[in-house]
Amino acid sequence: IMTDETACTETKKIPPLPDGAYLLKEVELTEKGQVSVQLRNQLKIYTNNRFMFAFVHPEYGIDVGAGIATWKNGVMVEEPRVNQKGAVNGFTFDIDIKHTPAGFSQTLLGMTYEDGRCLDMVESWVRASNTTSLFDGLWQLKEANRVKTKIIGGGHFICLETVYKEGISDAAFWFGTCTFNNDAEGLETVLSSSNQKYIGAHQTLRVALTDDENFSQSIILDGAEVIEFFQRI
Repeated sequence: IMTDETACTETKKIPPLPDGAYLLKEVELTEKGQVSVQLRNQLKIYTNNRFMFAFVHPEYGIDVGAGIATWKNGVMVEEPRVNQKGAVNGFTFDIDIKHTPAGFSQTLLGMTYEDGRCLDMVESWVRASNTTSLFDGLWQLKEANRVKTKIIGGGHFICLETVYKEGISDAAFWFGTCTFNNDAEGLETVLSSSNQKYIGAHQTLRVALTDDENFSQSIILDGAEVIEFFQRI
C-alpha cells in the first residue's frame, strides 16, 4: 500500500518546453542584494534539442550563444558550442524552467562574467510562435575566414556571422521572422541586429535540404547569386 509520504516523494514529471521562438519580456537581475529589471530586444529559439539566443548587452556588447539543449524534468541543460567569440567547449548550464501561460521563465543562479561580476538572473519569455518547417535546426557554414551559425525554428531565425581578418574577429548577428513557401523559397525579415542598418531588411532566399545533415541557401547579392552551404550542428 502506498502511503501519503511515498506518494509525495515520487518526482512529478514536468512536460518539456515546447519548441519554438521566444521573445524576452524582461530580466530581473540580483547583484550583491540589489535587484534591477532590464528590458532588451532578445530572441531565443529552441528546436530539435538545439538552442540559440542573441542580444546586445548594454555593457558587454554582442551576446550570442548556440548549442545543444537537453530537457531534464524542469531543467534545460544547455551546452554552448558557439558564441560571439568563436567555438566553445566544455561548458554546461543547468537552467531551471517554469512553464507560464505566455511562455516560460528561466532562472540562472551565480552567472559569472569574465570581469568577475556574479549575479542571479530570472528571465521572463513570451512565445512568439511554434510554427515548424523542414529547415528547423541549428546550422553552420565554415569557410577559411568566415563562420556563420544559423538557427531556424518557430517561424523565426537567428544568424551570427564572424569574419576573421589578420587574426582579428568581427562578429555581427541579426534575427527576425522567416516563412517558407513551396519548401523552396524563404522570406526573412530582420527584427533586430547588432548592425543597425540590417533592421527592417527583407531578404528572399532559395533554400534546399540536400539531405538530413546539409542545407543550402542562395541569395542575390549585387545582381549575382551567392550560394551558402550549411551543415547541421
